Amino acid sequence: MHHNRNSPPLGRNGSEKSIIAVLARQDSAQVLSIWPNDRICEYLLASDSRRHIWHAWLAKRGTAIRDAAETYRFLAFAKSRQILTDAFDSCPAGMISALGKLGPYARPTHVYVALHRALAAAGQLANHIYQATELRDDDIVSLASASMMPVSNRVCRALLKCKIPAPALVELLWVIARLAPMHDDQHLFRAIAQGHQQAAILANLFGLMPFPNPPFDQVGDLVPITTAEQLRKAGNEFDNCLRGGEELAYAIASIQSGQRYFYRWDGNHPTLLAFCRCGPMGWVLAERSGPANCRVPEATMDQIGEALNRIPNVFVGKRGAGMLEWICAR
Repeated sequence: MHHNRNSPPLGRNGSEKSIIAVLARQDSAQVLSIWPNDRICEYLLASDSRRHIWHAWLAKRGTAIRDAAETYRFLAFAKSRQILTDAFDSCPAGMISALGKLGPYARPTHVYVALHRALAAAGQLANHIYQATELRDDDIVSLASASMMPVSNRVCRALLKCKIPAPALVELLWVIARLAPMHDDQHLFRAIAQGHQQAAILANLFGLMPFPNPPFDQVGDLVPITTAEQLRKAGNEFDNCLRGGEELAYAIASIQSGQRYFYRWDGNHPTLLAFCRCGPMGWVLAERSGPANCRVPEATMDQIGEALNRIPNVFVGKRGAGMLEWICAR
């Protein structure tokens, strides 16, 4: 630590208070009251694990301290498991070792509460936490929020093997928990194993759900794409962003939420078309592209327009120039 040469040296009391403010953070006032005067050295010389056990206790019991001397005796001489049990009514497996990985500085109160909740839930997420070499506050809180989601150990284990960051992991767990009542573990496991990355896994998971009915049935060479697998296949055939990843996941989600629908034109110059919902009025042709996103010939668009003229709830604008198309496709 470097000090300005022109500044007067800190006195012992000021120096100690400064160090406590850095280490104990939100608990610094309580720490100074429990370990007053020379006893503060016991707090400073304790291991990181022991200090975090004290801070975890303060997170739950700190506002109820009435006798600082009695609190000191308990925290100084009780076993770590006893202190944590007194604070949380239990000391789940791995909590003491997990606290030892939090570094020298006190964590915010809600982090200790979240860590206990996540570990008390047991299961694969708890294993993941106490096997981690480093624990970030946001990761602990995120994993705690997912600890009670109804996801099987097998599926959760497969997801953890993908080494996805905790916030993204929780998003996927939320989706899986919603799908679990309708799909067995084998389908969910396959969606994860074939995806590996978050966007690909999401696309696979969304693809387990059926598409709504298309806005209109097949009209000549204009054919609705009615499943996720058909959409992925079209992306591969047209060599565009619908082959997989974020764009495929977004496309499937937007279809299932009733905002978009895709069709393919199987006449001359094959074309992929996307229609966007225009509120209760109907649908607007918002996107059109040929293989490798090439421009669609005017003659082909004229043929498609003629086919769509028979569909009253579909509007075909000026190929991106109209406000209606711009608004609906945003």
